[in-house]
Amino acid sequence: MNIKKYLATVVAASVLAAGAVLAVAAPASAVDEGAIVPGNIYWFSAPGGLEANSAATQIDSGAHPRRPWVTIATDGVCPALTVSVQAALRIPQANVPEADWVQVPLTAPSVKRDSQGRPWIDTLSARLNLPDVFGYNAANGGTGVFPLILACRDDSGTGTGYFTTPLTITGTTDASVTYSIPRAALAPAPQTATTTTLTASAASVESGSPVTLTATVGPAAASGNVEFFAGSTSLGSSAVATGVATLATSALPVGDNAITAKYLGDATYAASTSAPVNVAVSAVAPRTTTTTLAVSPVSGNAFSPVTFTPAVTTTTGAANGSIAIKNGATVVATIPVVAGVVAPVTISNLAAGTYSFVAAFTGTAPYADSASAAVAVTLVSVGAVPDEQTVVVTIPVGAISITTPYTPTAPLDLGVAVLDPIDSTYSASAPFNGIVITDTRAGNLGWTASVISGDFVNGASSFPGLHAGLTGLAATQVAGNAMLASNIVVTNNAPFTPGIGTQKVFAKYNAGQAAGTANLAGVFGIDQVPSSVAAGLFTSTVTFTAV
Repeated sequence: MNIKKYLATVVAASVLAAGAVLAVAAPASAVDEGAIVPGNIYWFSAPGGLEANSAATQIDSGAHPRRPWVTIATDGVCPALTVSVQAALRIPQANVPEADWVQVPLTAPSVKRDSQGRPWIDTLSARLNLPDVFGYNAANGGTGVFPLILACRDDSGTGTGYFTTPLTITGTTDASVTYSIPRAALAPAPQTATTTTLTASAASVESGSPVTLTATVGPAAASGNVEFFAGSTSLGSSAVATGVATLATSALPVGDNAITAKYLGDATYAASTSAPVNVAVSAVAPRTTTTTLAVSPVSGNAFSPVTFTPAVTTTTGAANGSIAIKNGATVVATIPVVAGVVAPVTISNLAAGTYSFVAAFTGTAPYADSASAAVAVTLVSVGAVPDEQTVVVTIPVGAISITTPYTPTAPLDLGVAVLDPIDSTYSASAPFNGIVITDTRAGNLGWTASVISGDFVNGASSFPGLHAGLTGLAATQVAGNAMLASNIVVTNNAPFTPGIGTQKVFAKYNAGQAAGTANLAGVFGIDQVPSSVAAGLFTSTVTFTAV
C-alpha cells in the first residue's frame, strides 16, 4: 500500500523498532444499531470493540440516529515518546494514483498509557461522506477498500512511526453495511534520502603526511556522523555540521587507497555512502639535510670556554638524529637532534693549539647524514701549562616503559551498559587509573603516548573499538620526581567521535625536559553502541604505547 504522500505531510521521519501491532478489540456480545442520514454514514462498535472481519452495522433511517464509534485496542502501538496520534482515511478515486487520493481526517483519538508507560489508542471516530463511499462502491461491486492510516507523533509533532491497514466497507441495497479492519504492524517513520560526496585534499601523498577528507551530505539539514573508510578499514568519524564533515588523517597505508565516506543517518535522514576517491600513498623518500656550525670564540686562551652552536635544516619536515662535534677524527661533544632542535654545547678542556672543528650529523631515516664546513679555532697558552687528567663515565642507554593495572584475568569492568531512549544506543564508563610512564633514557628525549582499542567481542557478535574513548585525563606529580606533571600535555579522545578504534595520542612530554616517571588517570567509556548488538559480556584488548 502506497502511503508516501500521507507520511510526507503527517509523519515526520524517525527510526523505530518494528513489532508492535494494531489489533481490533475483542468481539462484542451484541451490535448496536447505526443510522444513515442524508449525505453521511456513521460506523461504530458496541463497548468491547468490533468483531474482527465480520462486524455488521444495521441502518436505521429514523429521525434521531445515534452517533456511532469504532473502538481500536492496541498492544503498545506507538513508541514511548508518543504523545498524540493523527489518523486519516483515503477515499479511492478512479484513475488517480493511491498516493493522491483524498484524505478524510478522523477525530483525533486520546492516548493513554499502560502500567509500563507505553502509549495506546483509546477510541477513534469517523464521519464519511456517503456520495464518496457509495459512489466508489457502486463502481466496484458495492465494496470499497479505504486505507486507514494512524501516525504516532511526539511532543514536537515529529512522527515516531505509523500503522496502515485496509478498512473494507460493503454497502447493500437493503440499507445495511458491513466492515472489517485487519491487524497492522508498526512501521518505522520513513526517512528522507540523502547523498554523500567525498573530496580529498590531495590525490597523492608521502606516507605519514596528513590528508584532509571532506564529506558533503545533502540535504544540509542532516545531522549525526560520517565515518570514513580506506577500503573496509575505518579511519575515524566526524560530526556533520551544516552538511559537512571533515577528518584529517596521517594513517593511510602505502599504496592506492579507495576512500569512502558513509553518512550514518539520524532520526530523519537515511544513511548514504559516497563514491570512492583514490589517494595514492608513496613510501617516504630519503630527505637531504644541511648542517652548519658556529664556534665562539674562534681564538683565545687554552682551557677557556668554547661554545659550539650547530644547526640542521631540511626541505621537508624536521630532522631527528645526533650531531658529533669533531676535531679531525676526535669527537669532543655529541648533541641529540630532536625534531630539528639542537642545543648549543660549551667545553673548557681544549689545550693550546690549532683546531679544525666539523659538525657531523647522523640522521634517523628518512633524514640523510650531512656535515658542516670546517671552522678553525686557535688557542694559546697563558702562564703555566695545566696538568691534564682523564676521567671517564658511561651514561646508560636507559629505556621507556608504560604500564597499566588491568589484565585478562583482572580487566577493567565498565559495568552494565545503559540504553539511551532518545537514540536507542548503549553507553558505559569507568575510571581508568594507574597509567604509569617511566623514562630513564639519556638525552631528555621526551615522549609521546598513544592508545588504541580493539573490537569488543562476545562470541559471534561484536562492535568496533571506534565506540570506545579515553577522557578526563590528568597527570599527577610523583613526589621528588624530576619529571613535572604540569609539563605533560594530555589529549582527550571521546567515544565514537573521534573514538580510539585507530591509534590516538593521549599524552605528550616535550624533549629538553628532565626524564622520570609520570602517573596518569582518566575515564574509559563506550558510547553510541547500536541496540542491535546481542546481549552478553563483551571483551576488548586496549593497547597503550609510549615512544
